[in-house]
Amino acid sequence: MIVAYVCADPGIPLLGGKGASVHMRAITAALAARGNEVHILCTRLGEGNAAPTVADVRQCKTDVDIDRALCELAGSSGIDVVLERYSLESGAARRTSERLALPLVLEVNAPLVLEAARWRGLEDVDRHLTRERDAFATADAVIVVSSALVRYVRATAPEATISRVPNGADVDRIAAGAVRPRELDVAGSTVIVGFAGSMKPWHGLHELLDAFASIHIDAVDSMLVLAGGGPEEPALRARVDGDDRLRGRVRFVGSLPHDEMPALLASFDLGVAPYSASEDFYFSPLKVVEYLAAGLPVVHPRLGDLTETIGDAGIAYDPADRNGLTVALDLAQRDAALRQRCSLAAQSRAQAFTWDATAAAVEGVADAAIAKRSRAAR
Repeated sequence: MIVAYVCADPGIPLLGGKGASVHMRAITAALAARGNEVHILCTRLGEGNAAPTVADVRQCKTDVDIDRALCELAGSSGIDVVLERYSLESGAARRTSERLALPLVLEVNAPLVLEAARWRGLEDVDRHLTRERDAFATADAVIVVSSALVRYVRATAPEATISRVPNGADVDRIAAGAVRPRELDVAGSTVIVGFAGSMKPWHGLHELLDAFASIHIDAVDSMLVLAGGGPEEPALRARVDGDDRLRGRVRFVGSLPHDEMPALLASFDLGVAPYSASEDFYFSPLKVVEYLAAGLPVVHPRLGDLTETIGDAGIAYDPADRNGLTVALDLAQRDAALRQRCSLAAQSRAQAFTWDATAAAVEGVADAAIAKRSRAAR
């Protein structure tokens, strides 16, 4: 099929390093690898990573640009379906696809209005919620990444057709990274505890520092490696510099091109996803499936879909227990046999989360949306 993938969010550069950018490149590349003709229309290109192998990439800085590009594609190669990553800026793709009688599949990765109101000071929330409800209700199909988002979209727009498609990972490439792990210049007996991802308030990194500081002195020799960047990074670095229990035991490696992540993950002995307690945990974290693909035991809270995804590859804890992360992290560091069992389980579980499997599920949703439009036209 011919797919126009639209991302109108200027905060998600196609070539950037954040998880949303990785997702956009990965899903479009996987769709193209399955024989689809994929055209990317994005507001911002960015830099730092290679572009996905697709038919073409068009930078569309305004709604007018998106409308023009969709009309040009529809008139030249044709478009079977428009697949849009939902953002606060969404609207142009919906209006144009409706005018051209093209099926629209909306990809929803977060309750963006509520998220922006809580963390970024979004104003006029009621107006944005109305626009969000219209976007969900008028799409031919909605794809979400988690069970919590199924509930959210259903409560917002009961008439919406919703499919849950969790995020994936480049499983084979990440597994191959074990051949040449990144050199961290530590003793061979040191247990490497790793975190890879953006450093945002809800990612629980301050809690991770608390836990690591409270156990590392008495535990086996260990080091915490933090990869990525984000708004919490300066405060985290300041904490490490000012704490004798952490200084020299925590290493920041910064934001890396995504192609370098397999080698970094291969240098970890376990991965941590220390999300803060939340009643509406709606994530399908890329870091978690990438940890699994690297064969890493995963220390994680019992939140959302995490336990279902990680299963016997993880060491889980109650996020409401103040000592839960400390106990789980201590156990994971001390028990090498447990890490080995979890590692084998991780490699097995990762096979269900390839980007090819994700793309196949998206194809199924798109095919159904195309058929739905076709029936309505008759």
